[in-house]
Amino acid sequence: MSSIMMMNYFKSLTTLEFSIFQEEHTIRVYPNWMVRYFESLTEKEQWQYFLEYRQITHQLISESYFIDQLKWILKHTSIELEYDLYVQAILDPDFFKDDIFKPGKFDELDKRYGQRFKKDFSTMFGPSESPAFSLDGQEDTLPF
Repeated sequence: MSSIMMMNYFKSLTTLEFSIFQEEHTIRVYPNWMVRYFESLTEKEQWQYFLEYRQITHQLISESYFIDQLKWILKHTSIELEYDLYVQAILDPDFFKDDIFKPGKFDELDKRYGQRFKKDFSTMFGPSESPAFSLDGQEDTLPF
């Protein structure tokens, strides 16, 4: 099979997958909030969402965790599904990577997004600087 034929084959396969994804939203296979979100997008945005969604689900053992997290991810204005799922997983106290991700997939995400996460959330999780405070002048006024 020539490379052009292979490209056309994969393009056709991707188009078919997108059509199925659209139909699953139309017949409400997904939760209502996902359907409403999907229907609010332009076709170009639906394609982008589909491609990102598919990329993530190929890394997971099951879609259910992603769908649970997606409810919170889609509330943000800036959506970068893979990074947003990574952040949700890191912040989830019940997260255990081996129950959710295929072997090695979360480690790949951690390599890709770990530094960015630390940078983005350093103010929230980093050591806080408290103002310099001294008890030297106040020792005599303590009630004990």
